[in-house]
Formats: sequence, C-alpha cells, structure tokens
Amino acid sequence: MRDLNKLNFKMATRGIKNNKFLYFPYILASSFMLFIFNLLIDLKSEKFILESRGSEIIKSLLEMGSWIVAIFSLIFLVYMAKTIVKNRYKELGLLYGLGMGKKSLRKILIIENLIIGISTLIIGSFLMVLLGPLFVNLMAKILKIQTEIKLSVNFSKLVLGLMVFSVIFILITLISLNSIRKTNPIKLSKLSQKGEKEPKSNVISMIFAIILIGYGYYTALSIDGGIFQALPKFLPASIAVIIGTYFFFRSLVIWILKLLRKNKKIYYKGTNMTFIGELIKRSKESSMALSSITIISSLFLISFVVMSAMFIGKNDLLDRIAPSDFLIQYQENDINSEKYTKNFLEKNIDKEKIENYGEFKRKGLVVSEKSPGKFSILRDDDLRKTIMDDKTKIISITDIKSFNMANKTNITINKNEAIVFDSKAKKYDEISIENQNLKVKENAKNISYVLMDPTTSLFHNILVVVDDMDEFSKKISDGKNIKTFPSVSGIYFDLKDKSQKNIDYMDKNLNENISDKDKILVKNSIENRMEFDKIHTGAYIVVLILAIVFLISTIIVIYYKQAAEGLEDGRNIKILQKVGMSNKEIKKSVKKQNYFTFFGPLIISIIHILIASKLAFGMIQMFAMLELRKFVEIEAICIIIYSLIYIMIFRITLPIYFEMGKLNKE
Repeated sequence: MRDLNKLNFKMATRGIKNNKFLYFPYILASSFMLFIFNLLIDLKSEKFILESRGSEIIKSLLEMGSWIVAIFSLIFLVYMAKTIVKNRYKELGLLYGLGMGKKSLRKILIIENLIIGISTLIIGSFLMVLLGPLFVNLMAKILKIQTEIKLSVNFSKLVLGLMVFSVIFILITLISLNSIRKTNPIKLSKLSQKGEKEPKSNVISMIFAIILIGYGYYTALSIDGGIFQALPKFLPASIAVIIGTYFFFRSLVIWILKLLRKNKKIYYKGTNMTFIGELIKRSKESSMALSSITIISSLFLISFVVMSAMFIGKNDLLDRIAPSDFLIQYQENDINSEKYTKNFLEKNIDKEKIENYGEFKRKGLVVSEKSPGKFSILRDDDLRKTIMDDKTKIISITDIKSFNMANKTNITINKNEAIVFDSKAKKYDEISIENQNLKVKENAKNISYVLMDPTTSLFHNILVVVDDMDEFSKKISDGKNIKTFPSVSGIYFDLKDKSQKNIDYMDKNLNENISDKDKILVKNSIENRMEFDKIHTGAYIVVLILAIVFLISTIIVIYYKQAAEGLEDGRNIKILQKVGMSNKEIKKSVKKQNYFTFFGPLIISIIHILIASKLAFGMIQMFAMLELRKFVEIEAICIIIYSLIYIMIFRITLPIYFEMGKLNKE
C-alpha cells in the first residue's frame, strides 16, 4: 500500500511537471488572487484606514471588493481547472490502459490538487507578507494621494484567505473527480481525440441572448445620466448583459457562422472553408471562454474608465461641494446675524491673510420641467419622492450682484433677463418659472459653485441669475409660502496660508465666536475636502486593484484558450497537411480563426461599454463631477489604451497556439 501511495505521488508530481505550461500559470494566477484577497481584508483594519475620515465607507468598499475577488476567483479558477483536466483526458486514459485502477487515478488527481492548493496558499501568503506594504504604497504614489500609508501585516488576518481559498480548491478537486467519475477511463484517450460535433443553432438560447442583452442595453440608454436613476438599475442591467453575452456566443455566433457557410462566394474563397468549419465545430465549446473574455474585458474597461474618471473629475466635484475654504451662512432676512457676523470679521480677521472674499444671496427651488425651459415649483417638500424622476431639477436663484462678486465679472441684466448655468450643459433661449418668463442673456459655461447649494450636487442643478432676487421671488411665490429650500445669505473666503495650524486657528475662532446652530452655520470646506480625499483613498485602491485583477485574468484566460485550442488542433493540423494544405495556408486559416475568436470579444466588450456610458456616467457622479462629453472622452482614451494592450496580448500569445499544436500532432 505504501509503495502504491508513493507511485501515486510520483505520478502526480510528474503530471504537474509534464504539464507545466498549464499548471504553472494556474498556480501563479491563484496565488495572485489570494494575495489580492488578503490585501483587501488586511486594509480594512489598518490604522491609516480606521483613523481616516469616512472610514466606514472605505471599509465597506474594501469588504465588497474582497468578496468580489473571492467569487471571481472561484469562477475563474474552476474554468481553468476544467480546461486543464480536459487536456489530460488522454494521459489519464493511457494510465488506465497500462493497468492503473480508477481509484488510483482519483488519488493522483487529489494529490495534484493538494500540491497545487498548498503551493498556492504558501505563495499567496508569502506575496502578502513580502509585497503587501510595497503594493499599497506604490498605488498611493501613482494616484498622488496625499496620505502616508504604512501597512503592517498581521499574520492572524491571513487565516480568512487561507480558509476561503482552501474551500475553493476543495470544490475544484470535487469537480475534477466528477469529470472522470461516470466515464470509463479507457474512453478518455478517445474522448481527447474525438472531434466536436457540429452544434445546432439553439433558438431558445438565441431568444434569451436577444432579450437579456436588449433589456440591459435599453436600461442603460433610457436613463438621463442621474445617479439616483443609475444606482437601482446598474446591477440588474449588468447581470442581464453578462448572462446574455454567454447565450450570444452559444447561439447567435453559431447562427452567423452557418449563414456565412451558406454563402458559397464567401465559404469557398481561399481558406474560409476550414476557417468557418472549425469555428462552427468548436463554437459550443468555446462559448464559455469567449463570453469569459468578453465579460472580463468589459469589467476591466468599466474599472479602468471609473478609476480614470474618479481621478480626473475629483477636483470638479470638490469645487461643487466645497467651493471656498470657509463659508458662513444665515437666513436671508436675519439682519442681526448678518450684522454680527460682519462686525466680528471686520474686527477679528486680518484681511491680509484671506482672499476671494465675497457675499451672496441664494434661494433654492425643487422644480419639475413641464416642457423644455418651462418649470413649475413642486409643492411637496419631501424630496425623496421626486429624486427618481428625470424631470425633477434643483434651481438656485441668485442676484446679479452675488454673481459678479463670485465670478469676478461686471455683467448687467434687465429685469426680464437672466443668466443661466446648467450642470448638464443644456442651453436655453428662454426660461420660465411659474409662468414668469425670462429671456436668457447668457448660458454660462463656468461659474463659482458658492452660488449653489453643495448638498444638491448629485442632482441636475440649474442656476438662474436675476436682477433682483427678492422681487423675482415674490412673483413666483404669488405671496404664498412655498415649501422649498430656505433663502440664505452668507459670506465666503479663502485662506492664503493653508497650513494645518492656520486652518485649525480659523476654524476654532469662527466656531467659538460666530457659530450658532439655530441661526449661523460655519462650514470649514478645507476639512470637507480632506474628508473627501480620505474616503476616495479607499475607493481608488479598491477600483485599481479590481482593474489589475481583471486585466491579469484576461491575459490568463487568453493564454489558456490558446494553449488548449493549440493542443486540440495539433492533430487537425497534421490531417490538413496530409490532404495537401501548405503550411502557409494552414497558418492563414488558423490566424483567421484567432482573429475571429479574439477580436470578437474585444468588439463586443467595447459595444457593451459604449452602450453603458450613460449608466456608468450616472454611477460615477458619486465620486467625481464630469460633463458627459468629458466622460466620453475619458472612455474613448481608455478603450484605445485597452485595445492596444489586448492586441499586444494577442500577438504575444499567438505563438503559444502553434507551440502547443506541435505537442499533439500524432
């Protein structure tokens, strides 16, 4: 028995060594997944995260990211394991033919998975200890995050990663054993040589593909780009497109290829006959790989686009939520608060130490757009009932004096004129609020956001500048008490010296002497900016890590597809040579197959991302503020960069196909 166990162990180690081109990338990929999982788990309890502002949000993002990696690892590693086992059918059948029992074959597979699993757990944990601190600090430096990050690895935190990935490898082992459980091992060698049966066009799968992708596309295109429309629709639309993509490659691709075969001019031209024929035969088997490449490419692209948009649009969002360093705000008609604030600032604040001083008046309205440029005030003050409606807008009304002071301009307007700024860059010739018509003198492109309520930055905002705010407010209210945001006045300024000491001094001085929770509100926008930056530290890191995971996953799936299909096609290449096809013709046919199977997923993933632009744009507004046009520009650049990376991956992995083919020409 001991000798038999030694033999099984020897055969298992030899099997791994002989198939190193399949097993070594598998071990490295699974080790990398474990490293990323451990990294995200460890970050949650790190001091720099716990002590940062918005730590609960960051921890939630890290928690979500870690389990996304775990679920993705399970699906991804199971796919690779099934590919490896399939390519070893012949070897297992040969061992059975030489007298090895089915029980011994199962033991060999168990030992192989045990060796791979233990190797993965050791390498993944070692990478965490060795590279964890370096990895996070490097990302922070790349992202130019103004935070000193020190990561200390706690070995007790590695336990969860070891447990999760142990379960994953147990499941993989069971799947491997199940692949030979009902099959007579002697048939495995024949199964490895047996050609794929020509699949039939599955009408039900085709209908599913059209319905699911159609639903996802319609959902993405039907929103107006607002975050409150995008949030509840993002997940169901994404799941529908992911499932629909699998059915697309399983059914619609077969149907398209069969249509090409029916066209004799195309089918009998050059090497198209072998190219189309081989694609049809393997299309069912390749549907999982092709849909996986498409989905992973789409996930990488969306992560890449979101990360880039977050990075570029952060300052624009900060300008909206924190337009000035300090803001002192009080009710518009509170003369005593206004007088007290101005007197205190005059006596206690050195004007040489501040800049961009200004005063403002603002009134907020919740409105519904009945027709282009015509708005009626919503009488219901419960905003939660209206935020899902794409016709709902927030209008901020201010006077020309406040506008000129905030924007350092000297514009004049008449009583029947207005200057309008729209957060979605819409243009107006006329604007009407409660039937009070104003001719738009100018559609402003850039303004100081101190004139708009920062708490409404996620909504569709419109700034309307009138000659006299009080007079215009009376006209639209018709003397009635409108349930809207209160009219406020205030003072704002920036500090010349933004050292922490100076910020703390000003904050303490204002809050101790001016702040009154019932009448006067003091906002330290510098602190708000710092809080925003700290929250985004976690978001940046999570999104960047996920982007790296998806990119590496794409590379590995493409590698395995090339290796697996190269092994399968080795015998076919030999047959084609025997029937008279030259090596040049064979290479041409093979390259056509590769072009179709590898650039197909790239094209489909790009279409997915382009269709999802408005949906992604709505989601990104929680982390960045961008115009749709700017977002599309970022998206286009990301697509071009990824396409170049994808082509490079294709060029590098194409020779692997031919090398694998040489191993299976018997």
